[in-house]
Order: sequence, then C-alpha cells, then structure tokens
Amino acid sequence: MEKRTWPIGQGEMAGRLRSWTGGETELGPPAAWPANLRSALQLVLLSPAAMTLLWGRQGLMFYNDAYAVIAGARHPGSFGASVFEAWPEVADFNREVLDSVFAGASPSYRDVPFVFYRNGAAEDVWLNVDYSPVLDDAGEVGGVLAIVTETTERVQTEQTLRRREAELAQVQKIGRVGGLEVDLRSGFRNRRSPEYLQIHGLPPEAAQETHEDWVRRIHPEDRMTVDAHFREAVQGTATIYEAEYRIIRPSDGQVRWIAATAQIERDEGGEPLRLIGAHLDVTARKEAEAEQRLLMQELAHRVKNTMAMIQALASQTLRNAGTLEAAREIFNARLAALARAHDLLVGGRRADASVHDIAKSIIALQGDPARFSIKGDNIVLGPKAALALTLILHELTTNAVKYGALSNTTGIVSLSWSVAEIEGVRQFRLRWCESGGPPVMPPSRKGFGSRLIERSFPAARTGTASAYLPDGLVFTLDAPFDALGDGEAGA
Repeated sequence: MEKRTWPIGQGEMAGRLRSWTGGETELGPPAAWPANLRSALQLVLLSPAAMTLLWGRQGLMFYNDAYAVIAGARHPGSFGASVFEAWPEVADFNREVLDSVFAGASPSYRDVPFVFYRNGAAEDVWLNVDYSPVLDDAGEVGGVLAIVTETTERVQTEQTLRRREAELAQVQKIGRVGGLEVDLRSGFRNRRSPEYLQIHGLPPEAAQETHEDWVRRIHPEDRMTVDAHFREAVQGTATIYEAEYRIIRPSDGQVRWIAATAQIERDEGGEPLRLIGAHLDVTARKEAEAEQRLLMQELAHRVKNTMAMIQALASQTLRNAGTLEAAREIFNARLAALARAHDLLVGGRRADASVHDIAKSIIALQGDPARFSIKGDNIVLGPKAALALTLILHELTTNAVKYGALSNTTGIVSLSWSVAEIEGVRQFRLRWCESGGPPVMPPSRKGFGSRLIERSFPAARTGTASAYLPDGLVFTLDAPFDALGDGEAGA
C-alpha cells in the first residue's frame, strides 16, 4: 500500500504545507515537526469548520481553508506567521488568550466585537471563538486550538431588527398606536406592545394576556358582539379585521373607545396563522361625533323655538299695539333683541357680565318690562357662567312665551337670585317663578329643552329643579359660587 504524504487532504492549505521545504518558519521542515503539532494540524485541515492552530508562545498560525475566508486579504501572508503580526489590531486580546490557555484555561466567547483591517479598511466583525490547549506526551501545553465562527451577518441583522423595532415603537408612541400580535395556530396567544398596554391601561406583565382577559375588558354592552365578530373573522376567510368598541380601562375605570385594524395571515389552505394589528384610542373622535350630534339637535331645537318665539311676539304685538305703525316699531325692536340673544348663544363666547344685565337682555325678548319682577345681589359672572345663564334664561323665556305666563296678557315672571353661605360653602341660588298664566302640567317626558337646561351650567355639584305648580312653573338653580368663574358678589 502506497504511503500517503502528510498532511492528508485536498484543500489549499494542505497542499501548501506539502510544498514547504522548511525555511518558511522557524519550526523547520513539516516532516520534523512535533507529533502533537502534526496530529492537531491534520485535524484542523480536514475540518469543514473554520479552525486555526496557534503554536508556541509566539502563536504561529496554521489554519484551514474555512478560516482563510475569515482572514480575508491577510491570507495567505498570515499562514505560518505569528498571530500578533498577522492581527496587530487585536494583539492584546490574543496575548491574553494565549496566556490564559497556557495557564490551563479553555476560554469561550460569543459574539465578540472586533475591528479588523483584513481587507484594508476598518470593518466591524463579530466572532464566536472556542479555545482549547494542545498537549504533548508529557501533558505540557504546546499550542492553542481555536474554532472560529463569524457571526457578523447575524449580529448586524439582529441589530438592524432591534433598531427597526425601536423605531417602530417610537412611531407607535408618537402616533399613540398600540401594536399587537396574535398567534392563531392553537388558540389565541397574544403579544402586546408597550403603547398598547398604555392605551388599555394595563401593567407591563400583561403583554401576553389571554384572549379572555381582552374580552373581559370590553364594555358589557359591546362584549358579545365584538367577541363574536372577532371569532367570525378569524374562523372565516377574511384577511382584514376591523372593529370599534368600548373598553373599561382597568387602570382608572374610564370608558375608552378603541379602533382596531388588523391583518390576518393564512396558510395555503386558508387556515389562520397570525394576526398583526394596531389599536387607536378614538375616544376624542367619538366624543366629538356625539357632541356634533347634540349640536345638531340643539340647532334644530333653537330654530324651532325661534320660529315659535317670532310667532308669539307677532301675535302679542299685534294684539296690544294701538296702531299698525306702533306694532311695526315694537315688533322690530323685539326681533332685534331676539337677534342679539341668538348672536350670543351661537357665538359661544361672552365677556364678564352681571346677572342683572343678563336678565335685562332676556326681558327685551318679550318687550314688556312690566311683565317681570327682578331682584338680586350685584353678582358678576365669568364668561362661561354668563353664557350658560343666558342660555338657561333664554330657554325659560321661550317656554314662557309659548306655554306659560308670557303666553297671555296678564302673566308675570318673578326672577330673583342671591349668594348665601350654606354649611361653610358660598352657594349661588337663582329662582324663576311664573304666575298668572294658563294652567301648567308636568311634561310626560323630558324634552330636549329640559336636558339643555340641565347640562348648560358649567359646574360640578350644580342642581336644577322644575316644579309645575297650579300658579305656574317654578325653576331653581343652585351652584357653588366658585363655579361662577371670577364672579364677585356685592350688596
């Protein structure tokens, strides 16, 4: 049998060693090298994994073809050279490793960052390296075996992914978008983003809450419909899921509106795999839509009342005026007063005003001061309270002209207000009392005008009451004096 020449192998580095004559390194001809060196190097040359053998304290490098790829342009000049000369930029690291292995250690590193100049320019490189000693027959360390895996591509990919995730999280935070992912392959396994947790009022540990946790958070009035819609979308063929519903936020008990949009990923057979979605808190929009609907109702109510007021003013004016010319002047004056009151209400703003001035502007709507009895303290209201009181008195006057004491020629309205201290708190009280009009009956249901009065005054702990007595309506308003906004009371 023909004796094979050492080293055995078909690779470039094995062939290079077979061509050496002995002057390439201080070790002399390869055939005369120590047996432990030749044995270890044969293992290196036949391995498909990137490996290098650092021999002696100077770390002479002998590596295989796989490692030559990692060496870059340093190959083939680094083959047989000292590791400190071949890789001067990491000489301190290699010196520390050799000292450690020659002292008996076997260090291992994962994703170690280096800056290499293997191709002429600075390059960020990450490596996994496992070191072990190569022993002679006496058990002494003769060299160091290194198994090297370059992880640069994976590390940079992971860094890019983390950076993009951070950017996405920042975008979600800026846009207040809550991200979520649901694994649909076996049940519903959830993963929530930090912004999702904030929107839903959840703690960090709820990032992987169950489907049942989500369902319990949905408002009771929406719960069954929303859950059924979600399951129908997942179990059907849909690839897009959209829903708007209310939740009760656990952190503070607030009711919030959520707009959910998601994409459902399916396999070739249509089975659901994953749901990727986004949640938005659309409470402000929903409240604005509700406010818009209320404003439209209020507008319709005011237009209807205005027409009724004009009709009543025309009837009273023509009935009581001595001449047609006088009727025209009185009616025009009353229309002008009505227009001024509407400008105030529609404009939504007003400067500070006294209660007495507001009362006088409302009397002008009816046009006959003798039909009113006004008495009260000198109280100045802030803008919001002034607007609210104008709205209330306008509503009361309109109803009185249509149905109450001002709908005939003899009825009287008594309006009074005061500020008194009740249980240590200054309280504003206003009283509207009608008499002499037709009999009044409590309404069978609360109309829009009544609801408008109740919600108009901008104050917590504000109370209103309407009593339908035989002599006429009695309306009272009670509010903390501080709610009048920069109001002052005087004698």
